Amino acid sequence: MADNNYWDSAYKSGDFEHWELNYPSPELVGMVAAGTLRKNSKILDVGCGGGLDAIFLAQCGFNVIGIDISSAALKIAEKRAREAHVEVDWGLGNVLDLPVKDETVDLVTDRGLFHVIEDSDRPKYSSEIYRVLKLHGRALIRGASKESAPDRFNPITEEAIERYFSSYFESGPVLPIPLFSVVGVMDGRIVILKKVKRVRILQHKVPHLYP
Repeated sequence: MADNNYWDSAYKSGDFEHWELNYPSPELVGMVAAGTLRKNSKILDVGCGGGLDAIFLAQCGFNVIGIDISSAALKIAEKRAREAHVEVDWGLGNVLDLPVKDETVDLVTDRGLFHVIEDSDRPKYSSEIYRVLKLHGRALIRGASKESAPDRFNPITEEAIERYFSSYFESGPVLPIPLFSVVGVMDGRIVILKKVKRVRILQHKVPHLYP
C-alpha cells in the first residue's frame, strides 16, 4: 500500500478523479435502500477518501466514522460534510491499525482499499476488520478484479477472500460489479462478509479510540 505522502500528494493536486465519485457508490445506496441496516447502526468507512460515501450514510441517519491515511483527503471530506450539514467522525489512521474500539461497529465499508493492500499486510487487514466489528457485523468490500489493471492492483478474488477471511467470517459470493469514477468505469468485484465467530481480542492501544 502506498504511504500517506502519495495519497496526500494526489488529494492536494486534485489528481484523484480516477477513484473519486460524483455520487455515493450505487452498491452502498442499494444496501441502504434494501433496509438491511438498522437505524442506529454504527458504520466505519475505511479509506474514506473525500468522504462522499460516509456523508451519504450520515445523511441517512447512521452513526458514521470515516478513517483515511491522508490528512489532505480528510480536509476535503470535512469541508464536504460541513456543506452537507452532517456530522461524521473523521479520523486520521491506517486500516492496519484502526483507531476504533473493539466490537463497536455494525458495518465496515471498503471501496477500493483492500485492492491496494499487499499480501503481507492482508492478514492484519482482516484481523482489524474482525476486531472492530460486532458479532454478526458485516464488511462490504469492493475493489478491482483480476482482469482490471493487474499491474496496479492486488485484486479481489475468491481465493483471497477464502485465504484471509474464512477462519472467522462467513462469506457471500464474490460477484462482478462496475466500479464507477468521475473519469470512467473499472471492472470490479464485490463481497459481503459476516463475522460469525468470536475469539479473545487483546487490548488495542492507540492514541485515540472512536467508541
